[in-house]
This record gives sequence, C-alpha cells and structure tokens, in this order.
Amino acid sequence: DLGKENGNVYEYLKDRDILLHHPYNSIEPVITLLEQAAEDPNVLAIKITIYRFAKDSRITAALLKAAENGKHVSVLFEVQARFDEENNIREAQRLQKSGCFVIYGISRHKTHTKLLLIVRKEGEKVTSYVHMSTGNYNEITSNLYSDISLLTTDEIYAHDVSEFFNVITGHSM
Repeated sequence: DLGKENGNVYEYLKDRDILLHHPYNSIEPVITLLEQAAEDPNVLAIKITIYRFAKDSRITAALLKAAENGKHVSVLFEVQARFDEENNIREAQRLQKSGCFVIYGISRHKTHTKLLLIVRKEGEKVTSYVHMSTGNYNEITSNLYSDISLLTTDEIYAHDVSEFFNVITGHSM
C-alpha cells in the first residue's frame, strides 16, 4: 500500500519505516518509489547500486527517465555478477549514454551491497529516502529469493548511505 494514501509515497515514508521480507512481500514499493522519483520535479538525485538487473527492467527505465528529466543519477554496477555480466555491462552503457554517472565496480572488491538513495528538496530542507537490501534490484529474482529490505528516511541511515556513494564516486575519502 506504499504511496496509496493520497498517492504520496514520500509522506508515507516520512511517517514510518517499511521492512520487507521478499518474496513474501513484493518489491513493488521500491519500484514505485523509484518510478515516482524519476518523474518528481523535486527530486535532485538518485543513487543506486546494481548487482543484477532483470531483462526489460522497470528500474532501468526509471533511471533513464530520471536522467532524461535532469536528475543526477549515479549507478554502481557489479560487473562480476555471476551469469549477468553481459546484461549488466549492456545496461550500464545505456545508462551512461543517457547521462548517468556509472561506476563499473570497485577494484579488487565485489560489491554485493544493494542501496538506493533518493535526495528530494522539500521546501527549505532536503530529505533522503533510502532503501537497503540483502537482495537484488531485479524484478524477477526478487520473487524467488528470500531477502530482507528496509525503506526509511532515518537520517542516520541516510547519512551512511550518502557517505558510501560519496566515497565510490570520488567525492570524499
């Protein structure tokens, strides 16, 4: 029911965290958040780590739409995602051509983290919406594997996730 109250996913998340247990809970709230962020004129940035994309991914489509709408989009791809290396490289190149900032893994480290950060201007303040997961941003496999994920606006988590992205994009040590 994320975002079904008045259609405002942001207000919903400001009031509560959402813990999801996949595949028992759908990944749909995460995809809805990302799709709404891609269209929202108040969203400044979207940053995400990708381990494994689905073919014809709605997540890819949302990231492409966000870049088209002038948002800063950063994507860390794990190029060593077993069996999905080619698909990941192909999708990374599509995103890069559309203006997204793409990072192809971190040297000597397999990046198995799943993080999403949406930065949104709300009046005079900026709010960060965070998704952290043990699973993949893959609409197909999220229906098969057992994973836990959290949607939150908690500033402590948002700060940590923001710092992670600052480090991997070279904006901080």
